[in-house]
Order: sequence, then C-alpha cells, then structure tokens
Amino acid sequence: MRRGPQKGSKFCDLMGIIKFLNMFKKTPKNVYQLYHSSLHFDTKKIYRYLRYCIKADLLEIDHIEEAKFLPPKYYRLTQKGRDLITLFKDSFKTTLAPKQHSA
Repeated sequence: MRRGPQKGSKFCDLMGIIKFLNMFKKTPKNVYQLYHSSLHFDTKKIYRYLRYCIKADLLEIDHIEEAKFLPPKYYRLTQKGRDLITLFKDSFKTTLAPKQHSA
C-alpha cells in the first residue's frame, strides 16, 4: 500500500516545499539548475512547486537572461519564504533534541 499522494498528483506536501525552498537559500536558481539538483524532481514537479510557491509569495522572479533564445528565469526567495524556512528549521531542532529528564 502506498502512503501519501499518488504519483503524478497535483499535491504539494509541506516537507517537499521546505526542501524546494532550501534550494534558493544562497543564490537564485532556474528550472535547469533545479532539474539537475540533488532533489531529483521531474519537470512537472518543479513547475508545480514553482507555481505554488509563487502564488503563495514564497518565491519571486529575480531576473531573466535576455541574451538567449529561450531566456531562463531565475527565482529567489521572498522574505516570507525565508521566514518559513527559518520557522521549520527552528521547530525541527526542538522536536529532534533529546528530552532532558530531571532527577
């Protein structure tokens, strides 16, 4: 039995979004760079997550290279996207930290 959404669904899970947003922490990225990243997202999933993150104001277009035939768009994190990454980074630290027992 498969857990989670069916393959090819239009579903964006929260952990996937956090992983996707982490790709943009240091530098703006384009679709080609995302496709060849360590996440191994297929192009449908990349575009689905891009649409969702842009609509939710987590990503925005940084710049478009004009000198090429098909100019790539580079996307960057918005402040809201940075806040979301920070929020979950901090919450994972507290949930994964060993519990202290009082004697």
